[in-house]
Amino acid sequence: MSLTRRTLLTAATAAAAAPVLAPLGTTRAPEQIVLAAGTATAQPTQAALNARNRFDLTAEPVDLFGGEIRLAQGKVHQQVAFDPVTGLAYVTQILSNGRQLADEPAPVPVSERDRRGDLCVNEVAPDGTVRAVMYLRGVGHGGGLGVEHVDGRAWLWLETDADPVAGGGFAYGKRVGRVAFTPDAIVDAGSADIEVFDPTPGASHVTPALDLEHGRIAVRQKVLDAEEYLVYDLEAFKRRSFTPLYRFPPMYRTQSWCLYGDLLYQNEGNPYSAANPLPGNSWWNVYDITTGHLIERRFNTTALGLSHRETEAITVRRTPDGPQLVFGFATREPGPRLMTLFGITATTDGTGDHVPWTNLDHPKLYTPVNSTYTPQYRQVGNRVDLHLRLSRTDGGPWTSGETVLILPPHIRPNRTQGLIGQVTGSGVSGPLTVRWEVLSNGSLLLFDERLITGWVGLDAGYFTS
Repeated sequence: MSLTRRTLLTAATAAAAAPVLAPLGTTRAPEQIVLAAGTATAQPTQAALNARNRFDLTAEPVDLFGGEIRLAQGKVHQQVAFDPVTGLAYVTQILSNGRQLADEPAPVPVSERDRRGDLCVNEVAPDGTVRAVMYLRGVGHGGGLGVEHVDGRAWLWLETDADPVAGGGFAYGKRVGRVAFTPDAIVDAGSADIEVFDPTPGASHVTPALDLEHGRIAVRQKVLDAEEYLVYDLEAFKRRSFTPLYRFPPMYRTQSWCLYGDLLYQNEGNPYSAANPLPGNSWWNVYDITTGHLIERRFNTTALGLSHRETEAITVRRTPDGPQLVFGFATREPGPRLMTLFGITATTDGTGDHVPWTNLDHPKLYTPVNSTYTPQYRQVGNRVDLHLRLSRTDGGPWTSGETVLILPPHIRPNRTQGLIGQVTGSGVSGPLTVRWEVLSNGSLLLFDERLITGWVGLDAGYFTS
């Protein structure tokens, strides 16, 4: 995607008095939920947003820093959050290989940082300069982050109390921690400097997200290999009243996530590789927390030309123009990794949503019946619709098992799926239908033994991706 507009984070800094946000829609009394047997029904806060009002993921994003920036470590950044008063950004990273902190007797390899969960938190100015750093050892992987501004200081909410991983791998926190950002400080998990919250004893892979505008905190966790999101009233959570307002399981894996109003935003995706070539596999997933339903799944085409382009970080911040959805990518191959962030301020009420059709490449052996029937696809949630009517350019017959075109990687299914299509009625005996198959490698195959010489089509064919 070509970005024609750029902005800096200076807007948030200029709004040091915390601007009043324009509402995304009318408020409503959220639904109550029934929790596990024997527990009371919880009533959410009255400030919740209607889940039909959300950020418009079809809008062109702006580049927040005007390009890629270098953080204190050379590792991939994990999550970002903004101080709601100063506008400063805070970014988590695992420490770089061989970094030695002031109280450490020797450099520490990155594999040891990974398995222990040692983080660096960067404080980033609006021009992309790293102003200060803080080190948190033994807390986790840094996938969740929220920032409060209390008594003139930024307080970080993130995971803590990671169990070191025997034999290597990444350590993840099992509780939620709250700690004041202190430049150059080195704080270990278990320190009195970290206020600890344990909403689900025994949980693992715990990450929090703050929604200060609506007085909520959400927690993503894993219990017995089952992942779920839980949403709490923030003040009740601080009092250690851990009765969730909502809870639901995710449908997709996630790189990072955030909460805003009645909506929870996930992003997912891997870096470019031979197995994940351009345009990659970066997706947004949007959930209505009041029902747990996935209400939008959209392919992210932002900045496809980035090197590495690993999906990381998503949050909502204040700006003078209202709330802004901020998301980013870890970049540069080979490293050290850089960070780039983008923002979307435009919103949609969800009514009249239209997912456009996208043209598909096809071999010159085939010709669309007319411009209306050029091969196209569109994706809504898990469903991929295909649309085409093609004739053979040479006028020859169609053969059974013929590969007609190859679908792009980001919409290919993970298993072979069948579809029913149409054929011209001219000179055809028997039913006016043909069978198609979509393979996991993206091949779209036609099956029919009648040696049809007219057009074949898919006017209403779809499969799940």
